[in-house]
Amino acid sequence: MTLISLLIVLALEFHFKIGSEYRNFNWFNKAQQYLSDRFSDKDFFESWGGIAIILLTPIGLLYGAFNLFDGSLFWLITLVVSIVILFLCLGPLPLEKSFEHYFKAVENDDLEAAYLHLNRIGSSNEIEKDDEITGEVDIEQDSLDIAEKDELVRNATRKILTESQKRYFGVIAWFIVLGPLGALFYRLCYIYHAHCRAEEFDEHLPLMDQVIHWIEWVPARVTSMLFLLTGDFVNGFYRIQDYLTDADADNNQLISETGVASLGLEMGINDGDVDENHRTMALVNRTVIFYLVLGAIISTIF
Repeated sequence: MTLISLLIVLALEFHFKIGSEYRNFNWFNKAQQYLSDRFSDKDFFESWGGIAIILLTPIGLLYGAFNLFDGSLFWLITLVVSIVILFLCLGPLPLEKSFEHYFKAVENDDLEAAYLHLNRIGSSNEIEKDDEITGEVDIEQDSLDIAEKDELVRNATRKILTESQKRYFGVIAWFIVLGPLGALFYRLCYIYHAHCRAEEFDEHLPLMDQVIHWIEWVPARVTSMLFLLTGDFVNGFYRIQDYLTDADADNNQLISETGVASLGLEMGINDGDVDENHRTMALVNRTVIFYLVLGAIISTIF
């Protein structure tokens, strides 16, 4: 069932490139707001108790819904729900769509627009429609320190790698291990973390930083190992061994440095050739295939 769900969802995402417009977690935002209003006056809500209520209530309801079915109907319902949840938890946007305007700007030698597009990727105000950046962008133009092209390209490479983990590989890893409940929990953690940052919720934000670190710890190392298998293993292994067993190591740094090394690139050195970014996209696509193989192996064993 895990492998079937992965095949269908990844085909929709990477081959047919359809459906991302249906990804919407407004229901969770409303539920989170309701729970906050309901329990905000309770002492426990400002600590781990509040985070547990917000993140685990949807998981508990989904688990309870699964238990309403049995027999062959249970298998069919589980498959359908697994496909739907896995698809909704990817993204929210396809990686290629997010970087489309960046690539266009670099090809036109418009470094300022490329810089602006790159810094919006992964943020709450990321561009979701095919508009060019104008003077109305809500970033202070006078405060921009536009990077040279070589620095810009390397930063884009690192962002492609880290965004691929947040949008695809982290979700897939948790789905392989814990099914739709794991994938949903992973995505809800990121959504609530973004909410805490936007609302400057100082009580929950540092706790959510810890949650994000730990839900990424194992998946980040799995992804890094798969980067090695799809790229330059020897060069990449020298990077991953510095982080592999370090509990406090920054997961984004692990992903980006291992990915750069797996591409056979030198740290901090770039000639400004945007082909590096296209090669990084190709590395991500190859890693998706390896995750499918990993899903098939684990499904067979368990």
